[in-house]
Amino acid sequence: MKLSGEITATSAGVLTNTDGLIILTRPETAKEDPITVKIPDLFISIVGEPKTLNQFLEKAISTDDWACKVLDFDEKLTKEGVDMRFPLPCASMVPNSTEQPLQAFTEWVSWSIPFDDRIDGGYLANDLGGAAKENIESLAIMDDDYPTVDPEEKGFDVEGVGVGGWTGATYMLGLLQQIKWLGYKDRVLTVDEYLAFRHPSSGMGPTCVFAEWSITEANKIPYEVVEHPSVEIFRDLFIDIVSIQAYSLQGAIDEAGKMVLDRYKIWEQAVRDLPSWGEEIDAVVLKLVRAYSDVCWENMNWSYFLSH
Repeated sequence: MKLSGEITATSAGVLTNTDGLIILTRPETAKEDPITVKIPDLFISIVGEPKTLNQFLEKAISTDDWACKVLDFDEKLTKEGVDMRFPLPCASMVPNSTEQPLQAFTEWVSWSIPFDDRIDGGYLANDLGGAAKENIESLAIMDDDYPTVDPEEKGFDVEGVGVGGWTGATYMLGLLQQIKWLGYKDRVLTVDEYLAFRHPSSGMGPTCVFAEWSITEANKIPYEVVEHPSVEIFRDLFIDIVSIQAYSLQGAIDEAGKMVLDRYKIWEQAVRDLPSWGEEIDAVVLKLVRAYSDVCWENMNWSYFLSH
């Protein structure tokens, strides 16, 4: 067995065996009996090739300072925020976008992950009422709707996170569903129940908007083509692929790996089944499909980077 990363109390250990299986040892178990799981190689098919980084990455890096200041982070949180290196995965998820979509996407991620953390294991994890109040006030800022809330008071900028009402609302409702479903301590959720809240709460709905913007900004494509069922299936598949990755423990990982690989096959067939809208539009559709797969690749890569 080959050790490719030293296992300590502060860094994750990554091991690979002769079968190519990846074995992760979580750092928080270093002082306890270690929990070791085998993860199948999922970097195949639509995510088989490494992705390039957006050429405007260096300009997006300044978002770290902006986000920490706007979110009013103290020194400790600022260091943690910068160490997360949010511009890096964003630059990989939209590698072909111009500067503006990348900047807006990076700002969204820099805001949404700290926002999500308060509900996903934070002080609002078991407070459905408090989380609902926070979501309503946040949506009021993004939608310019009642009740009016001062964006400076709430800690984020109106222009920086306004990505469309339905995607933001769906994401936040998903977070509330997460509190509800995870509150059932006396039962194990089924796969369908898990995906029911994980699908919207993963934040991939807003990510779709930025992936699509990165392509449609420079390429004309009719709205009815973007919303066509033959194209929409890729949006659903990539949200599924990202959502499934949040399983844990060996049995769940085996099942999750199978589900991801099954969706790769559906994706490949969906590409073959795409209708034609003419040579020019077909080329843009393929760019859009590729943009969705870019998000899949980097989300998986980011999970390994953080040992999630």
